[in-house]
Amino acid sequence: MVRQRTIKESVKVEGKGLHTGCYTKMYLHSAPENTGVLFIKNKVKIPANYKFVVETSRRVVLEKDGEKISTVEHFLSSLYYLGISNLYVEVDGDEVPILDGSAFYWVEILEDLVKDQDDLIDELTIEKPYSFRVKNAEILFFPSSRFQVLCAISFPNSFLRWQTFYLKDLKDYKTEIAPARTFGFYYEVEELVKKGLISGADLNNALLVGEGRYVNEPRFKDEPVRHKILDLIGDISLSGKRLKLKIISIGSGHSLHMKAMSYLLRG
Repeated sequence: MVRQRTIKESVKVEGKGLHTGCYTKMYLHSAPENTGVLFIKNKVKIPANYKFVVETSRRVVLEKDGEKISTVEHFLSSLYYLGISNLYVEVDGDEVPILDGSAFYWVEILEDLVKDQDDLIDELTIEKPYSFRVKNAEILFFPSSRFQVLCAISFPNSFLRWQTFYLKDLKDYKTEIAPARTFGFYYEVEELVKKGLISGADLNNALLVGEGRYVNEPRFKDEPVRHKILDLIGDISLSGKRLKLKIISIGSGHSLHMKAMSYLLRG
């Protein structure tokens, strides 16, 4: 059993958003047991919960009472790793700062502030396997004594081809997953800009994949698949529970993660 956690002192984080390009200030504060993670924007409290997800294209967007906060997945991924389950997040802006495009700085900022609380966090376990598939994307859940993720991605028209990575234990997250940055393909840039996305992206906060090589220096040769695990962990954190199961992800993304999580929690 795992205790709930918060932080022992407040901290301010600021920076531009990946998609809006606009500057956001975030103030993180300790929260009582059983509060959950709450984004507070214009006095509206938006729970970090899958029930409040309204968009999953290229990022996860939460909304309540007309107030939205977008691209929450990297930040929430770091909270899951650190076990922070109760937090007030005051937001002055529309999008969580992208920082360096990974979860590494979030971990660095918060890891020394973690504070145990008395109550235990709810755990999600399963007794039999489940699988969910949409077109060529699939995610599978298996009973396990600990949280594990095996991820595979395929980009047949890119030099990346297949990439796989196995996170055997969450304790390896900081070194193996957190530094992996968001990534994109050179051929997609113009289209995404036309859609009003990636306005804040640059070679300091994203890995750009060219026709035959990475345009900027990767942190890992398989950085994209590691980042997919980072995103997945951020998505499943919206369950509000600690997961004791093994996940196999094959080309899955935010939308499928939400559908699968919704089904598991109903059951």
